[in-house]
Amino acid sequence: MNIKGNKIELKSAKESDREKIYTWLTQSNLTPPMMGLPNYPDHPIPSWEEFCKDYTFSFFNISGDGKGRNYIIVVDGEEIGTIGYDLLDKQNGRVIMELWIRSEKYYGHSYGSDALNTLCNYIHTNYSIKNFIISPSSRNKRAIAAYKKAEFRYKKFLNKEEQKKEFKLSEYDDIILMIKKLITKQCI
Repeated sequence: MNIKGNKIELKSAKESDREKIYTWLTQSNLTPPMMGLPNYPDHPIPSWEEFCKDYTFSFFNISGDGKGRNYIIVVDGEEIGTIGYDLLDKQNGRVIMELWIRSEKYYGHSYGSDALNTLCNYIHTNYSIKNFIISPSSRNKRAIAAYKKAEFRYKKFLNKEEQKKEFKLSEYDDIILMIKKLITKQCI
């Protein structure tokens, strides 16, 4: 299934895309500004096994598991990154968003913010989710600026203990919790 945005198209990721997505995450010119030494000793680059444990088969299966899914971001026929969601929580009306652009050459074109808006609107329409959460490291200024452009707003800083309590996981030592709220407009 494909979802069209203004500048991008989201293509459902398949199991055959898993290794490519791992390479984009761990071996691109954007890996150092996001994870690993020297800037992120608290968030090492994941091994293939760690990546597969976090991104199980269901993230690459059209039916998914109802909690998470990955998509390939396509611009003019070229795959430029991936976007996905995790921990879809219908009861609390929230979901965690993740975005990776595969190369710096795709920055500055609003592809990431368009992909975020497109997927948020899709999830809102299909699952009635209203709260979209993204949690970058406070050190990743470029990502924070892109998320603000997609109308994510700063909520609070979370230390590792707060991350574990809130999301049952922890990533960076300095996560900023950013939230985008979508509200369904009703006719009177």
